[in-house]
Amino acid sequence: MKTNLLPAGLRLLCAALISALSLAHADDAAWRKQLLGTWEGAVVSDEETGARRATIRKLTITMDKISATDGDGRSLGEGSYKLAKESGLLTIDATGVNGPAMNQTMLGIWKLEGDTLRWCSANGGKPRPTEFKTRSSGPYLMILTRKKD
Repeated sequence: MKTNLLPAGLRLLCAALISALSLAHADDAAWRKQLLGTWEGAVVSDEETGARRATIRKLTITMDKISATDGDGRSLGEGSYKLAKESGLLTIDATGVNGPAMNQTMLGIWKLEGDTLRWCSANGGKPRPTEFKTRSSGPYLMILTRKKD
């Protein structure tokens, strides 16, 4: 009798895993749709004063990549990204496919309030931030506003 329970148990476990993966994929797709578009803003030293450390002239998010230019119009590179939810925070892991961050994965967190995106990202190889704050050597908080077409 035990031999019949094992396959059924495995089938149940597989079904649960497939269901969880499907939900995660659905969340990822829904979040990506929220982030689609062109953004502008800055890396800020202090969120309350909005003191800028660096200008982001254009940050473009598509369903499969992110690209950006700085305040002088120079490319900051291009990367792929993954979205998830971890410990109550929305996470974004961006991996450079060209430019200065090529082959580096920057772990980050994000939140969207209307047309304002707050994205706090660590340097490649550093731990994920747990709050939306800039530190002197990272992580860095970007505050971005969606550009209207």
